[in-house]
Amino acid sequence: MPDIVPEEILRNPPVPYKGSLISLFRLLQDFIPKNAGFVEQNENYQMQIIKLLHTVKLGGKSRRKTEMKRNANGRKEQDGAADGSTHSSAQENILRERFAHVFMELLKLKLSRAVHVKILLHIHDRIIPNLSRPLFLADYLVTIFSKGGLLSVLALNGLFTLIQTHHLDFPQFYERFYMLLTSQILESKYRARFFHLADLFMGSSHIPAYTVAAVAKRLSRLSLTAPTESLPLLLIFTMNLLIRHSSLIIMLHNPDDANDIRSDPYVMNETDMQKCRALQSSLWELKTLKEHYNMQVRKLAEHLDHPLPETEFDINGYLELDCEEMVDIIREDEKAKESSLGESDRKLKANSNVFALFPTNGLCANVFVI
Repeated sequence: MPDIVPEEILRNPPVPYKGSLISLFRLLQDFIPKNAGFVEQNENYQMQIIKLLHTVKLGGKSRRKTEMKRNANGRKEQDGAADGSTHSSAQENILRERFAHVFMELLKLKLSRAVHVKILLHIHDRIIPNLSRPLFLADYLVTIFSKGGLLSVLALNGLFTLIQTHHLDFPQFYERFYMLLTSQILESKYRARFFHLADLFMGSSHIPAYTVAAVAKRLSRLSLTAPTESLPLLLIFTMNLLIRHSSLIIMLHNPDDANDIRSDPYVMNETDMQKCRALQSSLWELKTLKEHYNMQVRKLAEHLDHPLPETEFDINGYLELDCEEMVDIIREDEKAKESSLGESDRKLKANSNVFALFPTNGLCANVFVI
């Protein structure tokens, strides 16, 4: 018996959908390409389809075993529900296939930037787990990742999942990642997501030394113009790279002729990490942060003058550090100091310190410690 779903449902599918998703997806995989013009001109429709796909949750083996059990009345639970909790093994496989076809048909069309953002934000946890052959997404993710910009940053999560979990072979991954290290990423609202992932895939001990050196040096150079709130993260991330790859500690002690931007052999614009001469350079930019006006930045930079610990620093506390948190740290430190001073000393200190609050736009340029 053919699936019967009114066309108005296909043009505006409710989320969540209470009927059979298998039937709905079977019809949608034909409806979308046949009505490509309607779909491409309607961003709301594109978003609705993505929301619908996000409602599908196909779990692991333990969930599938539970789903095959009968309910309290001795009848099988209805298969194909949107919450993914009642699929038999056979029907789950069918649903995975239909799910993949709908998603593939959507990706073939011209989608808005906002829709790509929505797809990429959850492709690793709401799309890939529902696919029986996740590697079919490789072309889509690699294409976006290779273009650069914000979408490339968002593509990292899905791409890393394919590489780590599904053994995608992408030799140019680190080269493309290196080119994403720009001042824009330090100001992006997805900075925390980016460095969380970067911390994971830069953790491998099999990465060539020239690759790690190039990444460390590029971040060091970016620190010269980076927003103050991103500097603790840059310092912690780079020091962790040196701890993991102890042979690169020499970059903290390279000759003096590599400690000035005019004589620095590093070539910032060179895209080939083997040719950028990072290994012949030093991380002198990070050492200049010992003179930074911000107390927290200064303290972290001072680690560079001492042997680094064997245990990595915990990066999690720095991923989402913002200006407001940094000024709170300054205030708490000042309060701790003042509590140990006498009344006359406190008055003298109050007249010698000037604090300007961080602006609400997140920039740190208006904070001075005198």
